[in-house]
Amino acid sequence: AYSSPIEDPELLPQEKKLIVTNCISKQPVKTIPWKLILSKPPVWALIVSHFCHNWGTFILLTWMPTYYHQVLKFNLTDSGLICVLPWLTMAFSANLGGWIADTLVSKGLSVTTVRKIMQSIGFLGPAFFLTQLSHVNSPAMAVLCMACSQGTDAFSQSGLYSNHQDIAPRYSGVLLGLSNTAGVLAGVFGTAATGYILQHGSWDNVFEVSVGLYLVGTVVWNLFSTGEKILD
Repeated sequence: AYSSPIEDPELLPQEKKLIVTNCISKQPVKTIPWKLILSKPPVWALIVSHFCHNWGTFILLTWMPTYYHQVLKFNLTDSGLICVLPWLTMAFSANLGGWIADTLVSKGLSVTTVRKIMQSIGFLGPAFFLTQLSHVNSPAMAVLCMACSQGTDAFSQSGLYSNHQDIAPRYSGVLLGLSNTAGVLAGVFGTAATGYILQHGSWDNVFEVSVGLYLVGTVVWNLFSTGEKILD
């Protein structure tokens, strides 16, 4: 065994460079450079995108049973398997998305490109399928749209949710805390706003807000995100 990759004669020079470049400092983090962190556009891309993503996700999480009951006229007790289909699809797609992302990176695509592709699917997929809900005529098609929405949403696990470690390995926990705070606030405000919208409007209006935020997230993410390390 060798004390450092540099000393290992069996490693190629490019392999040594890759390992050393991606090593995280063993020095403990004593202070958090908040000003530096918050001055980076990719950090704000994470925060804004996490908010936009979670708005739609939390609405489906909290209001989907009501939608099934009021609009699709489902008996939630008798239709349990159908009701959980979107979430089963999401679980499968999250793993599929991870495999696709790793494959793309191994084929030579940059991490930045892969993160943007995966998160764009995670935004535009749900945006498309939610817009179709107002055009379907059967409960089965509505559930299919929901499942496809959640399935494409899960590609975000290989997009923004993997990006904290990319851009700031030593401060990835701090970044996740920042972006997830925005995500939780989206859940709070989105859930409350949905109730207000339904009192004065319709389900179409609820989905329109989510779609709008998905589109905002897509633009912000593709303009300002990166897969390169920006904080050491």
